[in-house]
Amino acid sequence: MLPHLARFRFAVCVWVAFLLTISTASAQTASDAPFPLRESPVDYFGVATRNRVAELQTEIVAGKKELRFEKGQGYLRSLLDALGVSVESQTLVFSKTSVNLRLISPKTPRAIYFNDDVYIGWTPGAPALEITAIDPVKGAIFYILPQSADGPPKLVREESCLLCHMATNSLQVPGQIVRSFLTDNVGNPTHGYSRVTHDTPFEKRWGGWYVTGKYEQLSHLGNLTTEAERENHKADPSQSTALPTLRGRFDTSRYPSPHSDVVALMLLDHQAHLHNLLARVTYEEKFKRKLNSEEELLRYLLFADAAPLAGPVAGTSGFAAWFEMQGPRDKQGRSLRQLDLHTRLPKYRCSYLIDSPAFDELPPVVKSRLYRRLSEILTGRDTSAVFAAIPADECRAIREILRETKRDLPADW
Repeated sequence: MLPHLARFRFAVCVWVAFLLTISTASAQTASDAPFPLRESPVDYFGVATRNRVAELQTEIVAGKKELRFEKGQGYLRSLLDALGVSVESQTLVFSKTSVNLRLISPKTPRAIYFNDDVYIGWTPGAPALEITAIDPVKGAIFYILPQSADGPPKLVREESCLLCHMATNSLQVPGQIVRSFLTDNVGNPTHGYSRVTHDTPFEKRWGGWYVTGKYEQLSHLGNLTTEAERENHKADPSQSTALPTLRGRFDTSRYPSPHSDVVALMLLDHQAHLHNLLARVTYEEKFKRKLNSEEELLRYLLFADAAPLAGPVAGTSGFAAWFEMQGPRDKQGRSLRQLDLHTRLPKYRCSYLIDSPAFDELPPVVKSRLYRRLSEILTGRDTSAVFAAIPADECRAIREILRETKRDLPADW
């Protein structure tokens, strides 16, 4: 990695970590002292890692894959293609809450793209792309891809990201952080929430983010870039601007898409925290620390505490259609990736990430306990109030989908 880039990233990460102590949010999960990352059985900093970005780098070195450098966006489009990430997953954040804060503003927001196991951050003019890949044992692994056409492209692991990305808000494991901060007119954060999940009420979400889509009853903090907009929202928080695209807000021609899709934002809120929970239960088992994370993972996996939608929501980028086409289906064509978008996010309240390597490669004893608890809930043997919102016919559908799409279910399923 370029030495001056490393020093810059380290200094900015320290500054961002200090700045974000202004958050009014409190931790929702009991998280004890940090785990010893350099020790077995995780050895986070060891070279061994199994994730899609590491695989891509191996393919590049072997000459099996190439990344194309383009004027303006560098390797961005080529990297998205190589990792199977849809352009329509684009979400745009204008709060200065990441490493390239000098470049980020309402006129030049940072773009985030994602699929089930990769997150990519791109800021116009930044010296490198920021990439996170999910390792099923180690959690989030961070990389940069310098935006230079001189020499072959190289995906480089970046350890300084842990200054922000291994803390209370990521459950003390290497993970993702989704924030919601109101800003001033140039994007400096003023106040907000340092952990956003699918449980967070919508009226607290997306401060410092752009939001595009169609909705009439969705109150949120997005699209508030001027003092007048913030004052209008303060006077009537029930009203939130619904933008079909972001054309006219800034020069969208610099970006692969003119959208910051509301459905993509909802799914980003959901899966970033779920990835952290999956890593958390893995670390607890491997380091023999027992808290309540497995039960919290189960509640989150089944959307038990998810914030409800007050009315229909639709994206305008095509992301929802792309998302629903991914992943396995049962013989009736049903999938855990089908969306509701009227009263809640998913049609079937069980996360699609149950089909991801991060779940499949949980420690066997952990996965066995989770499958047992899932069976109790989906068959009605668990009568606790927390899962009562899932009606019996939906529980039956989820169970049937899992029986036809998961290969490692216990025999009693």
